[in-house]
Amino acid sequence: MRRRILVDISAHGYGHVAQTAPVVNAIFRRDLEIFVRSGNAVPGGRFECSFDWIKGSVDFGMKMKNAVDVDADETASSYLQFHENWEKRLENEAKWLESMDFDLVLCNAPYLPLKAASLAGIPSVSLCSLNWADLYRHYCSAFAGAGGIIAEMVDAYESASVFLKIEPALPMDWAKAEKIGPIGIAGKDRRGEIEEKMGLRAGKKLGLVSMGGMAFPIPFAQWPSMAGVHWLVPEEVGRPDMTSFGRVGMPFPDLIASSDFFVTKPGYGSFVEAAISGTPVLYLSRRDWPEEPCLVSWLNENGRCLEVNRAALEKGALMDSMESLLAMPEKPAPFPTGIDQAADILEALLT
Repeated sequence: MRRRILVDISAHGYGHVAQTAPVVNAIFRRDLEIFVRSGNAVPGGRFECSFDWIKGSVDFGMKMKNAVDVDADETASSYLQFHENWEKRLENEAKWLESMDFDLVLCNAPYLPLKAASLAGIPSVSLCSLNWADLYRHYCSAFAGAGGIIAEMVDAYESASVFLKIEPALPMDWAKAEKIGPIGIAGKDRRGEIEEKMGLRAGKKLGLVSMGGMAFPIPFAQWPSMAGVHWLVPEEVGRPDMTSFGRVGMPFPDLIASSDFFVTKPGYGSFVEAAISGTPVLYLSRRDWPEEPCLVSWLNENGRCLEVNRAALEKGALMDSMESLLAMPEKPAPFPTGIDQAADILEALLT
């Protein structure tokens, strides 16, 4: 008899799928049927197994103005509306889970399905480095109705059969959390292929720029050229020293591993996969993002990173920062031990 798993992934950037896919790949067997629910199309190259995509979402994370700025007003309003009919949402979700005959629910980081699974008698696992209760508390605790909403969110997370806190993570001391190691995909260094495909001269430095799965306007066309540097950027710019990484046609972890340095924002997938590949990072601070301190601290211990300010990024004034970054001593790359740890726990629940 085939076992059916719902993998519910937040569409708040790509970090959630970067944490989840390696674990699902590790447990996939022919007698497992995987259903992935997400509001985002699942990025190619992450899942190595077949799955049915359920397009939709039961969470929205934080409402963002762009990749680094949270819209607290819109977030508070959206959560107030979402929790107005909380009990009915739970009832409908529990009925749907039962109708789909799921044997396990894995969430990163939706909370509604965890509570609904407990009502339906289905084992559930929360797997993430953060949770929306703590982020909502940070940005929206002063808004009307926040106390009740936080209580319902925390109760839902704590209803999970297991809460796996992936290193590096928010403290989440309130959660019955089991700490596991980092999770990420070790990319392949395909530098030679990139140089050949794009007609680049060997010896040039490759700088990769991405702010994750959300829009963040950067005026690349106005950047000054940097001698000896070719940029891999999110869009077509029409400059000989810049190439859209979509045109390269490689999985993103391979782009990270093939680059000399990576310009990004603090985010779990970007930071951890850069460290695993040994690629140094220039990062644009998200000053009020609660997860940033633990991410930056972890990357300082396990890799190389330097902060760049917003004005320097917008102007492309990165030469001095890049040289300082590349002059930092290399550190041993961490190993993604959390993959096997999470897989073993899921296997135990399935059997």
